[in-house]
Amino acid sequence: MYSRIDVDKGWEFTQVSDLNGNCAGDKYYPATQFPTVVQLDLLKHGLVPDPHYDQNEPKNLWAGEADWTYRTQKVPDVEIGKNERAVLVFEGLDTAVDVQLNGKHILSGKDMFLEYRVDVTDILKAANGESELVLKFQSAVMTARKERERIGENSGGEHLNFGGTERLFLRKAQYHWGWDWGPVINTCGPWKPIYLEKYTARVSDFQVVAEVPESLNKATVKVHGSLEGMDTATIQVKDPNGQVLETRQVKTDKDSKYSTEIEVKSPQLWYPHQYGKQPLYTASICLGDKEAHCVEKAFGLRRLRLLQNPLRNADGFSFTFEINNIEVFCGGTDWIPGDNYLPTMTPDRYEQWVKLAKAGNQTMIRNWGGGVFEEEAFYDACDREGVIVWQDFLFACGNYPASKDFVELVRQEVVQQTKRVNHHPSLVLLCGNNEDYLLANRWGWDWDIDDEEGPWDDTNFPARWIYERTMPEVCEEVCPHIPYFRSSPYGGRYANDPTAGDTHIWDVWHGQMAPYQDYVKFISKFVSEFGFESPANIRLYNKYISDHRERHSQSRTFDVHDKGPGYQRRYGMYLAENYRFRMDPLEDYIYCTQLLQAEAMFYAITRFRREFKGPEHNSCSGAVVWQLNDVWPGQSWAVVDYEMNPKPSFYSIKHALESTAIGIDRKITKGTGYVLRTYLPEKAAGSVWAVTTNISEIQATVHLKAFNVETGSPVELNQPPKSVTLLPNRSVELIPDFNIPDAENTVVAAYLQTKDSSEILARYISWPEPFKYVRFHPSPTISITTQKDSLSITTDAPLKGVVLSVPPEEGNDATWEDNYLDLVPNDPIKFGVTGLNNRPISIKWLCDWEANPNIIYK
Repeated sequence: MYSRIDVDKGWEFTQVSDLNGNCAGDKYYPATQFPTVVQLDLLKHGLVPDPHYDQNEPKNLWAGEADWTYRTQKVPDVEIGKNERAVLVFEGLDTAVDVQLNGKHILSGKDMFLEYRVDVTDILKAANGESELVLKFQSAVMTARKERERIGENSGGEHLNFGGTERLFLRKAQYHWGWDWGPVINTCGPWKPIYLEKYTARVSDFQVVAEVPESLNKATVKVHGSLEGMDTATIQVKDPNGQVLETRQVKTDKDSKYSTEIEVKSPQLWYPHQYGKQPLYTASICLGDKEAHCVEKAFGLRRLRLLQNPLRNADGFSFTFEINNIEVFCGGTDWIPGDNYLPTMTPDRYEQWVKLAKAGNQTMIRNWGGGVFEEEAFYDACDREGVIVWQDFLFACGNYPASKDFVELVRQEVVQQTKRVNHHPSLVLLCGNNEDYLLANRWGWDWDIDDEEGPWDDTNFPARWIYERTMPEVCEEVCPHIPYFRSSPYGGRYANDPTAGDTHIWDVWHGQMAPYQDYVKFISKFVSEFGFESPANIRLYNKYISDHRERHSQSRTFDVHDKGPGYQRRYGMYLAENYRFRMDPLEDYIYCTQLLQAEAMFYAITRFRREFKGPEHNSCSGAVVWQLNDVWPGQSWAVVDYEMNPKPSFYSIKHALESTAIGIDRKITKGTGYVLRTYLPEKAAGSVWAVTTNISEIQATVHLKAFNVETGSPVELNQPPKSVTLLPNRSVELIPDFNIPDAENTVVAAYLQTKDSSEILARYISWPEPFKYVRFHPSPTISITTQKDSLSITTDAPLKGVVLSVPPEEGNDATWEDNYLDLVPNDPIKFGVTGLNNRPISIKWLCDWEANPNIIYK
């Protein structure tokens, strides 16, 4: 009645156009995996050098401008009954392609994000044995340039941030044209599965939408869709324990559509991981017995709202995600595609990435618009782990066309992708694009914010049709239960208005290159992008830079692996402003620049989170760092490098996003005059606050300790322990003002403990800044005690930014539960570690090269 037959055998490829000496056009080469892209196959056949290594990237550019043909002569010979149909399904073809089956043209495509279905019943019935399927791919670069010429540019080819303007005219992952964190690798090929469906009847559409009222005491599961070849089906809903809640027969109407509603009493609600559990229900539809077509989807029950309400005691409107009547602070990271070669992204790799984000206390992942709607495995992992997803539609940093055929293609794409993922409880926002309205402001495109009606065809920003008509219309029809937002950033009277919507903060690092301590000046209602560059783990440079003479921070190869404009100038300025540093050896350069990123992200998130003050007072409800991951081995804004080595910033973000956290702010107590302007303001006082995601009050005690940085001797603060109440799910000011003796040489430690002081709930170490003026202990004693799966470290003097590692010559690093530590005397820190296996431990901290330490290993 229904069968699926994968078409994954016998695939081979050849070069068609005469580029690079036609090096792959002399014959058909076997595909090395399936699905695939041609750059993977070229690489595995040794026909191109690996662009991840050395300075090889330019040597691969020709492959993106060539035409390629993939074929297989092993489409299975199938017997097709009288009432059966045979349909070839192409889940994803990258990108411009003509398809032939047994010499007959069956498909032309030019959208990487579309699934194509082609009825091939008659062709296969006429076949004598196995059939031949041929995919003729035209160069995406050349095709896009032809489309640009046909449609015409809106702004004269100006004001594009990345790649060439041709990228805007082809529905293909935009990062393939290169970005400021990744190479130009314009892939081509059958990047998703191809299979044959043979059936008399099938489920052609199966949508599951769960609605939960404000009372949270029930849920309504709305199931609807369409059938092909049959007018009845059986729908079944099971609870998270696998128990059947209801089985129901449905019948289609004259348009072959069906619908039904099933009520769930006392539902088990789905929450983000810091707020509760993630129970998943399942809904299935079947057309008959075991040989019939059946489809199953897992879903969660949760009430979702995006609150954009006036605030008390603050300008503007909130931008807060509310789940199950709880306002959620969304701390997390932006996600770019997991690899240059998308077919290598396995379910296991997605699972590892999502679990890593969760282990870093991240509540949200924002899936950025220059990549792809990810595989089901990504969203499934987010559902299971309780990580919520902000999903951009696939437009980024450009002035896109809006010809009728282009808009129609986008409509099909949006319909398909939203239907595919809208049942996931982790999905909390669909967003029109990344930074297109921001560029409209910057470059003066025709965006009259008061004109909501259009038409906009004659303006130089016609893509408003897509973001303000096409997308919201589709979302309202397909997934009204998920909020739609026009762009990121967007809100207020201009795109990056801090009084409403979300903002991208690039005044630090980019733009005016403001000090990272100025992040507090740029706080907005929801910060969906901000970041700071850093290098990868030294193991990557040892692996991917083959010439040891190039393994230094100013080598040409190092430059090739950093796409960020002006990165060395920016590193130099930020380093010089903040602390003493070393550029050589490479280990010290990596440490110093990674420390910058870690400190900047920690400073920003703690200050943003401080503004999460409760309903009607949430002046900032999100801090999403650019970016979680990398597509290749290099320097970027990623907090975890390409081979999944967390940087110190990953752990500083983890600290800032602890379920319960405490913070200290040093306050300016004395300014300086004009003549003495090079002297820093005096900060001889501090304030203490705390924040929690706990939905109940916490009774606790605040303890403050202080030490001289250089000697490690205690400093009397005259601040006794204070009993405090942490209000549910918000920040609370605990100590508005306390004096810091000898502030320029004193480090202050704040501890939030349970009422009986038996457990430390949170810890924060406040340092005098800038660190470049600080004199650290010349000979600290550090004691490291290891057990089977844990490690404890203590010191007799304050140490800043302690990072541990297994030396590279010992193989892979261990996996550290924590690996960015501020240490003060008599405060042992214990955390988990796996994979150490009695190997040596290397330890680094700020200005360790100035010290003669006594390190004791036990």
